[in-house]
Amino acid sequence: MSQAADVIEEVSDMTEKAAKPRRSQADRSAATRAKVIAAARDILCVQGYSGATMHAIRDATGMSLGAIQHQFPTKARIMAAVAAEFSEYRTKIYSEAIRRGTTPPQSLENLLDANFAMLGRPEMAALLEIHLARRNDPDLDREVAPSTRRFDRRVRLWAHMILRAAGIRNDEALMSLQLLNNAITRGLTVEYIRNANKDEIERAVRIWKRQMLTLLFGD
Repeated sequence: MSQAADVIEEVSDMTEKAAKPRRSQADRSAATRAKVIAAARDILCVQGYSGATMHAIRDATGMSLGAIQHQFPTKARIMAAVAAEFSEYRTKIYSEAIRRGTTPPQSLENLLDANFAMLGRPEMAALLEIHLARRNDPDLDREVAPSTRRFDRRVRLWAHMILRAAGIRNDEALMSLQLLNNAITRGLTVEYIRNANKDEIERAVRIWKRQMLTLLFGD
């Protein structure tokens, strides 16, 4: 290759590099956080909470432990980020489902459908592992509690507004049904983790949904 060709190639490379904007520190931090959260979620789903160690997350991401701890000083902070990200996602999906309803019963049915559509997602298994671990880990409980409370309050408010729109004002019944629905959701998440018959799970969901809507709105 001639000297002139070398110069042309070098200028071309410099121009190409200059055309690509350098990512900001905020972008790099966001990318690191996203990679760590995704790795933690996947490890939780496959290996459970005890397997989701800082070293396991380090190995899964290919990052140094220092780079991870710069964003998340503790394992509890990572777990809280996994829970918070999924709460934000569910909030968006649930609110959209409610808005698609043209009547209170339809809005609630849409909300239930959106909820049970989450059962097979890896985030649900990860979230279940995190909540079970909160019993014996005060630091984890303290980190996860705020986003969990916010999400529960949103769902309770949505259900409250839907029932008020239908002329139903039995708050005690609403609290009981929400508790039951949460318990059924967690139980069916366990069934998905165990690779049970998905058709049976979907049939159970249909039965529960029908019972809940009948209890609230009648036949």
